[in-house]
Amino acid sequence: MAATPHLMPAMPKITDTPPHNVRQELQFLAADLDEQLPTKQLDRNVLICTWNIRAFGGLTEEWQASDQQSPKRDLQSLLCIVTILKRFDIIAVQEVKGNFKALRHALKLMGPHWGFLMTDVTKGRPGNDERLAFLFDMRKVKLSGLACEVVIPDDVLEENRALNNNSLQRQFARTPYGVSFLVGGKTFVLLTLHVLYGTPASRIPELQAIADWVHDWADELHSWNHSLITLGDFNIAKAGDPTYEAFVSKGLHVPADLQDIDRTIFKKTYSFYDQIAWFESELSMTYSRGGVYDFRGKVLQSRNYNESQLSWRISDHFPLWAEFLT
Repeated sequence: MAATPHLMPAMPKITDTPPHNVRQELQFLAADLDEQLPTKQLDRNVLICTWNIRAFGGLTEEWQASDQQSPKRDLQSLLCIVTILKRFDIIAVQEVKGNFKALRHALKLMGPHWGFLMTDVTKGRPGNDERLAFLFDMRKVKLSGLACEVVIPDDVLEENRALNNNSLQRQFARTPYGVSFLVGGKTFVLLTLHVLYGTPASRIPELQAIADWVHDWADELHSWNHSLITLGDFNIAKAGDPTYEAFVSKGLHVPADLQDIDRTIFKKTYSFYDQIAWFESELSMTYSRGGVYDFRGKVLQSRNYNESQLSWRISDHFPLWAEFLT
């Protein structure tokens, strides 16, 4: 009589019912989100978020990735990320990689009422195999027709090179991505980008160029009663630093409650990298409040990860959010 072949256990899927301990931790996370974030309200507000999700690319399809497996982001980690993402109406995501398996699986969990747009991969070493993406809840948010990538005209670059100053003398390391949305009768353009990391001095030309660009673009949009909000990872060192001064040089406004808060999970490293900013006189909505969601101690609690380990499973950045009244 032939021996019965040994059957390997089936690989878990992101849509499977999670183990009991995972469900318990997700319930704890959901309860904390209820306390920390505003509620999404139809025809009342729009919750906009920017989140640099570290190396948001591959996924290990196990509930807990082992020390030997790569990537370290596993199914429970992705469920935590999705639980946070669903609390917002629109999310600008930086560091989506060429392989965007984790994003595809996240969208399966978020459901058919979530839409997304993203750029192609930015080639070359400075681009770091990254994409920029927008996720949006289509029950409340509509696309308004515009999707574009911002490039600097050749003649401007040639003029900058001839001047030999601190102006941008090449294209952006990762092309800024703009999309227009319609919520509650208000049309606005969100422009997201991930500024070159490099040295602080090397970031200034990109930051100055984006400040110049959005100033002119915001004026044009305002004539149509449309707002322009810029958001993303600007790699700004700190408030008052030359990187920050370049960013706000044309009048971009960072609200007071988004000033003195850390943007990254590393406790001893003050960061001002991520920003949400606009021109106050040209905003057609009313800003209500904003902040970060500090997920430390709220996700993967039973695993006792250090900051570095947590950063590869969730992110090294907090989600930065703003509520606008519509």
